[in-house]
Amino acid sequence: MVDSTSSQAFAQRLETLSAAYSKRLTSDFERLTGLANQLATDASCTDSLQQLNSLLHSLAGSAGTFGFENLGRQAREHELQVAKVLKQDAKQSLPVLDWISQLQSALEVDKNRKAVVGMETTRLESDGDAPSIWLVERDVMLAEYVAQQLHSFGFQVRHFSDAQELNNDKDLSPDLLLIDHRATQNKAIRENPVAFWQTHLKDYICPILFTGTEESLTARLHALRSGGQNYFVKPLDIIKLTSHIAQLIKTKDSQPERVMIVEDDTELAQHLQCVLEDAGMHVSVFDRPEPLFEAINDLNPELILMDLWLPDITGSEIAALLGQMERWSQIPIVYISAESNAALRGQALLRGGDAFLEKPIDTDLLINLCRSRVMRLRKLEDTKNRDALTGLLKHASIKEALQDQWLLAQRKPQVFSVVMLDIDHFKAVNDTHGHAVGDLVIAAVGTLLRQRFRSTDKLGRYGGEEFTLVLIDCTADNAASMVNSLRGDFAAIQFTGGNESFSCTLSAGVVDNQHFPDDTAESLLNRADQALYQAKNSGRNRVCLAAD
Repeated sequence: MVDSTSSQAFAQRLETLSAAYSKRLTSDFERLTGLANQLATDASCTDSLQQLNSLLHSLAGSAGTFGFENLGRQAREHELQVAKVLKQDAKQSLPVLDWISQLQSALEVDKNRKAVVGMETTRLESDGDAPSIWLVERDVMLAEYVAQQLHSFGFQVRHFSDAQELNNDKDLSPDLLLIDHRATQNKAIRENPVAFWQTHLKDYICPILFTGTEESLTARLHALRSGGQNYFVKPLDIIKLTSHIAQLIKTKDSQPERVMIVEDDTELAQHLQCVLEDAGMHVSVFDRPEPLFEAINDLNPELILMDLWLPDITGSEIAALLGQMERWSQIPIVYISAESNAALRGQALLRGGDAFLEKPIDTDLLINLCRSRVMRLRKLEDTKNRDALTGLLKHASIKEALQDQWLLAQRKPQVFSVVMLDIDHFKAVNDTHGHAVGDLVIAAVGTLLRQRFRSTDKLGRYGGEEFTLVLIDCTADNAASMVNSLRGDFAAIQFTGGNESFSCTLSAGVVDNQHFPDDTAESLLNRADQALYQAKNSGRNRVCLAAD
């Protein structure tokens, strides 16, 4: 546990932030009343309507984050009504005073059951290697809260209150941009929001995420056309947001695409290999099918480029044979051929192929096709194999990854470690603070794991609050050192549920295959589990190595 002074300081910061927001609500209601009086005098005043729309938009975006969910939803409904009137030539009168009464009623309901869910850490302050996020958000108080939560997940955050401030830092580059889609006072955004963002973001090559209160096709389409990879609706679900950010940033360092080429034309095969390797892919070449089937498990390809006509066998027959093997039944296969017969091409595709590349090969099309097919395969595997809350491998998938690593080590000796990791006293967290806070705690472990370990390591949520790690080319001593560092970072995080703050700790058991060369994959997992129980029984919040 962290010391009580840190816990009290964290609780005080949350209380101060909550009190400041409550005070701001008083000011917001005063502004609403003033705008209501102005519109009662002149219902068609565009400036007053735009101010009203902006104020309601701010309430809709921030209230839910601070625990006032009903107020946020009510504000969003009224914001939509104002936006509709602003588009009309003849402005109709709006019952703003009645709206204020409805908003105040919603606020009273929220006050009786308000519970802010959040977290903060004091351990990551000096981590200069932490991924950098630039947050563009006009609401300073909301930005402060979001920045605090992102920092607690291990991100550095820099805040800009207006999109136009981005132009002052073109020589710098963040790892990710997180932008409220209306984060500017520039009138150009009302005329053409897509053109505005395209102009301001054209020099940034990092991932871009947009946020906003609108849950609509138009908002998502504008975000996409503006260069955004995704759009998150306010109030922000910090768990989902941070998990997505961690995945996007991790993707930049992802493994190269693994491609197999099956082609008996040596010159063509070498040409294709050269083109794809220059594009950063890992390529293996075979001129016959036999060695392909012998090596496929070791090479673990993500796409096969294959001549449609090979000596004594066709590419479609190879595709059909691969389709009979469960592990390779979904692998993308692209045929290389000059075949112009539509019936033969159709038959080849029906037997397991995904696409045709006609000879002579267009190299740009080759690279783009390989990348898009591998990306689609990876997304499909992520959806099927990964836990939605943490982004880690599911129970069955992490066990399969361990088995695969064990089999590989039997053929090509390589040390690896297995770690069983568990959140201490997690049931008490759910019982005391609720499952929303419990999910936040689990998500924090998942995000920290993904940031602390390499993309080659296999990380899984074994079940509930328990996690399994398969650390490649890593001894038990090195694994214990890394997990101890993770344990310290996690213990420094302060979570909050309602007005109460708390911290959690981790226990872990570690084993490696070189100390137990005769163990199966399942035996290694059991030894790591036994070491975890040893850590639990000896006081928790510690890492234990498996006993000989």
